[in-house]
Amino acid sequence: MKEFLLRKFEIEYHAIQALIRCIETQEDEVPQFCINGICHMINSHHIWNSRLNAIPPESNEWDVFPIHYLEKLNQQNHRETCDFLEKQDLNNAIDSPSNLPKSAADILFHLLQHAAYHRGQIIYALKMSGLKYPQFGLTPLED
Repeated sequence: MKEFLLRKFEIEYHAIQALIRCIETQEDEVPQFCINGICHMINSHHIWNSRLNAIPPESNEWDVFPIHYLEKLNQQNHRETCDFLEKQDLNNAIDSPSNLPKSAADILFHLLQHAAYHRGQIIYALKMSGLKYPQFGLTPLED
């Protein structure tokens, strides 16, 4: 399971980096929805990493950051998630906002689904606005 999640988080990391770069190159034309959405994705990932590591988060779900700062935040999230995956037991119960303990594996899988959902929304909004958007195959690992 760890290897599976590490591979999926590697793919997601590169997909988000590509989306950030795409937004950054046309920042003046990008709908605010897209900027809010990508910041939300990165903040949510950070918040769940914080919960997994039992430390307070440094941002809230809907904080908005300058676009040029998002690549660094995404890198930090990715590094923290991979460190957790390599060192921790995925069956450990983690406190969640619903007060129902969830396994670390459940939380990490949720993070992947959450990011894919919002990435799709952002790409759709870019497309509907007539802007460039990244197109991904199964492995968007080109940097």
